[in-house]
Amino acid sequence: MLNVEEFVSPELRLAMCHVKEAMRIILHCLVVCRTIGGADSIDPKSVVSELFDVEYVRINEPRHVQELEKTVERFSEILENNLDRSGRAQLLFNLYTVKARKQSLWNRLVGSEEKTVFEQWRIPVSVQPLNRYLNPADNLREEANLQASASQQVQQVLHYVIARANAKVDHLPSPEKDSVSYKFEVAFVSGDGKEIGSGSFLPQGLGSLSQTIRHLPYMA
Repeated sequence: MLNVEEFVSPELRLAMCHVKEAMRIILHCLVVCRTIGGADSIDPKSVVSELFDVEYVRINEPRHVQELEKTVERFSEILENNLDRSGRAQLLFNLYTVKARKQSLWNRLVGSEEKTVFEQWRIPVSVQPLNRYLNPADNLREEANLQASASQQVQQVLHYVIARANAKVDHLPSPEKDSVSYKFEVAFVSGDGKEIGSGSFLPQGLGSLSQTIRHLPYMA
C-alpha cells in the first residue's frame, strides 16, 4: 500500500481469557479517535473495565457496539484455534476512502468505486500459557499476575494509540460530505503476516458517530 500511514502497537502478551476484553478496549479507542463529525451527534461514553481496572472511552450506540463485539469474538476464535501452532495473530484496522471511477465497461467489471487505504493500525497478540499448580493459592497468584500484566499492557497500547492518533493528522483526507466517520475495515493475519479468517467484520464507516475527537480523556 502506497502513501499509507502505518502504526504498529506494542505486542500484547495475554492469557486467552484476557484477549476479548483487551481488544474490545483498544478497538473502541481506535474508532473514537478517528471519528470525524456529523449532523447526528452522540457522545462517547467513559467506562471502566472491571477486569483490568482501566478507564477508557467507548462508543455509546448499540448497533456499533454489536459490530465491534463480532470482531472481538472472531479474533478470539482465530487465536484459540491457532494455539496448537504459533498462538500468535495480528488484527489490522484499516481506514480508507472511496472514490467513484469513471463510467466504462472495464470499471463495470472491476467495480464502480476505488478504495484507497490511508491509515493502518496493526495490533499483534501472542497468547501466553496459563500455568497450573497443585496448590490452589499458587493458581490464584498465577491468574492475578497475568491479569495485572494484561492491564498494564492494555494501558500501554491505549497510550500508544491516543498519542499517535493525536500527533498524526496531516495525512487524513477531507471527509466525504455525507459521511460522519472515515470508512474502515478489519482483517486478521497470522504472526508471520499471512491473511487468516474471513476478512472484514466491521462496517465500512460508522454512520451515527459525530464528534471530532482529538484529545480523549484517559486515566490509568
